[in-house]
Amino acid sequence: MVSYLDLFLEFLKIGFIMFGGGYGGIGIYYRILVEERKWISEEEFKVIVGIAESTPGPIAINAATWVGYVLKGIMGSIVATLAIVLPSYIVILGIVVSLRPYMDHYVAKALFRGINAAVLAIILYALVRLAKSTIIAQTGMVDYVVVAIFIAVFTWMMATRVNTLVVIATSAVISLVLKILLNI
Repeated sequence: MVSYLDLFLEFLKIGFIMFGGGYGGIGIYYRILVEERKWISEEEFKVIVGIAESTPGPIAINAATWVGYVLKGIMGSIVATLAIVLPSYIVILGIVVSLRPYMDHYVAKALFRGINAAVLAIILYALVRLAKSTIIAQTGMVDYVVVAIFIAVFTWMMATRVNTLVVIATSAVISLVLKILLNI
């Protein structure tokens, strides 16, 4: 059973090591919550990411709130949310106070270029792990319906500024219609 202290400390740790906003945190969330701690399953993780992406607000905070709720109820969601936000507040306050005069310096620019590269790698790691478990059906075969919906949605999102909630809802309806009409 997860204690409130464990929940707080894990999300505090995630908050301190997460760079690049919520999407950078998805890979970290996956590694810690699914692979290391095994607090949630891969399926639960996918649902949580979908919900966190669909609801208003930053995905990292939404995901922390939801995971906290799944693990410990309303109090767990409060604990996880406070823990994920606290490090950002502390770090940003420290950066603003101490580094503001130096942000245009070549050393600062080089450091942030490296951080950006690491964030991209973390996001791609999460993408590859989630893509594998989503595209490969339980039978071990490629789920071509998922692939087709993915390609269509990705193209749609690249071509327009469509709302994420609309994308998720449309994809769910398309999948349901295909299941009902074609049994696929």
